[in-house]
Amino acid sequence: MKQDVALDQAKWLVEPGCVLLVTGGTMDKANVMTVSWQTPIHTANPCMVLLVMNQRRYTYELIKQNNELVINVPDESLLEQTHFVGTVSGRNADKFKAAGLTPTPASVVKCPLIAECAGHLECRITNTFTIGTHDLVLCQVIHASAEEEYFDGAWIAERFHTLHYMQATQYGVLDRRITVGPQ
Repeated sequence: MKQDVALDQAKWLVEPGCVLLVTGGTMDKANVMTVSWQTPIHTANPCMVLLVMNQRRYTYELIKQNNELVINVPDESLLEQTHFVGTVSGRNADKFKAAGLTPTPASVVKCPLIAECAGHLECRITNTFTIGTHDLVLCQVIHASAEEEYFDGAWIAERFHTLHYMQATQYGVLDRRITVGPQ
């Protein structure tokens, strides 16, 4: 039997999204935040990704300074660090150092990559739409890279477990692929 779901809890029917670590700023002044409200919206060249960001986030302030960001993909091994950077502000602290994450230069954009993450999408912001307290940020991917042992055109879920935010302190992991139809 199906039960009614309170409207303020309805989003959890379509979550969990893959949790991302988004970096902004420059190598000299950078910050990192978590984002789980995201979706690819154009998969051809150019690849476009839509992120939802709270306008008050310090990382978002840094992103808006040069309209660039890096989407870093963590896995289960970075659960504690991912949760930490999503729960504290970097306005008065170095979240990279506090979380034990290593900023490293990106290939194209000024924002750093996170060395411990297995995948990176370097992006330029092409458009922003304001919806209340959040912005829908349209990002064009201008460079992408991934660890080959974990990615063969898609994440190899048996080797690399993407994190999926469930709510509060709960996360899930993707741990296997399922193939439908003839190969």
